[in-house]
Amino acid sequence: MYCGDETGAFIGDVGSHTARFGYGGEDCPKVVIPSAVYKHSPDENNNAGSSLGNQTIRGGKKRGVVQRGNYTAPVSLMNVPPQSCFSLEGEDRDVGFIPIYQSMNSNNNQTKQTGQDSCDGDGVIQDIDAWASLWEYSFSALAARGKSKHTVGYQKMEQSHDGPIDHPLLAVDSSSRIISTNLQEKQKARVLETLFETLSAPAAYIAPSAMLSSFANGRQTSLVVDVGHTGSRVTPVVDGYLLHSGSCKSGRGGMWLGDVQQRVLEGCWKINGTDGVVNKWNGWKGAPPCQQDGVTPRYILHSNIEKIKASQLEQLKKSPFHSIAVHEVMYEMMSSTSLQSFGIGTDTTSTPFVGYGSADDNNDVTMEDKNDDDVEVEDDGPSYVLPDGTKIDLAQQAGKDLSRLPQLLLSEDLPSLAQPQTSDANGYASNMLPLHKLVHRSLSQILDADLRKELASNIILTGSASLFPGLDKTLSIELGKVLPASYKHKVISSKSTVENRYGAWIGGSILSSLGSFQQLWLSKKEYEENGAVLGLQRFNNN
Repeated sequence: MYCGDETGAFIGDVGSHTARFGYGGEDCPKVVIPSAVYKHSPDENNNAGSSLGNQTIRGGKKRGVVQRGNYTAPVSLMNVPPQSCFSLEGEDRDVGFIPIYQSMNSNNNQTKQTGQDSCDGDGVIQDIDAWASLWEYSFSALAARGKSKHTVGYQKMEQSHDGPIDHPLLAVDSSSRIISTNLQEKQKARVLETLFETLSAPAAYIAPSAMLSSFANGRQTSLVVDVGHTGSRVTPVVDGYLLHSGSCKSGRGGMWLGDVQQRVLEGCWKINGTDGVVNKWNGWKGAPPCQQDGVTPRYILHSNIEKIKASQLEQLKKSPFHSIAVHEVMYEMMSSTSLQSFGIGTDTTSTPFVGYGSADDNNDVTMEDKNDDDVEVEDDGPSYVLPDGTKIDLAQQAGKDLSRLPQLLLSEDLPSLAQPQTSDANGYASNMLPLHKLVHRSLSQILDADLRKELASNIILTGSASLFPGLDKTLSIELGKVLPASYKHKVISSKSTVENRYGAWIGGSILSSLGSFQQLWLSKKEYEENGAVLGLQRFNNN
């Protein structure tokens, strides 16, 4: 048992897109970095730190990256990875860029376009050492090691990566039964081992993200709808415990929306299993704006791109680094005010992108039939400019549909470029349900009628992909169509962007500050005496 009125806990929430770190009791995380690390060749380790240079983190202060073994953090998606990350020999030439979760370990040319496998591997940590490297960087950035930081300050203090840490560590568990029970227990045991033996924590606790998101909104019982980067999850929380029987997931999330957006800009997608459908109606007056070279990520526009070899650039374009860098550009576009000003509910009579590439009589129009000479393009209309200078005309049909992209989270029909390969009896893939259908399925799996009504009246909408304007209102309208009239449903969504984006971390900050919570910490002494078994029993929020 690790007790105390003020323990000064350190909170870490490593999500699929970003990792958030900070001290308990604060209102937001102080370090937010990508959920990935660089992995260097063994013979290049000594030069890795010098080749990376300095990174600018929150607050404007420059601090060097942190290296532990072959790994360094944080990564920069705006610059080419250092030379030590490229393998020089062998047929299997990979780039030393390691996403924390398996769901991000793929590129745009794989199965994302169907959405069928977008949730596969979600929540599974593929490299626990890479996960620990993110914690090490946060310790360095926030001066978490060493008691002298309170007297001499950070600038005069020399930190050691191997020294003890004075703060108990609270790790947010993002898996929450998306993965099998056996795999989840093994992963928790590995996380506990890393917290105590690698990071030298005096005490630790692992809390599920759904429970913390519920606490962040001031509720012990709620239905948490987490619309994240790799998909959407609905988890019932009753008195702080998760009801896994009612948990559901869907592949519709921020990454899926970005992939749909990219394929519209490039004018290439799968129709009936056929790759590269072109020369069909695609919503643009002429060729799609990014058809020739594709969407260009920021690292290709950087001046140091000329320093790497052509073979290394091709190697980089086939890696997860390129895929994630492209999705960063897509996220910037879909979250820009130029597109969001149209609102999610401006036109709910039709589904965006439906009919693109179709072979129907009404839509079987080739690009030759839509010759640019017959069309006058308005230069003064609404537009968006990509980082490489490509101008996206939002006045065209495809541009208008891009402005309504978030509607796909709730649309009954999916466009052909994102149609799943297999469907259930209701016409949906089992993991591609729209949000309101996902909530309905979760509630229908709960046997207690009174509990269903209570959960329906406390639906919490959270996650980075839930920040689109009007999403909460549209979800409430759609739920009114599928839920019984006796259910007085209520969708709760914070008006604060920080609270929505970092809900799980804020819940951990609140929980670690409660005096009644301090007896729940798993101390290092208890871990040494009982191993991870005691932790698995104590952290079993079922």
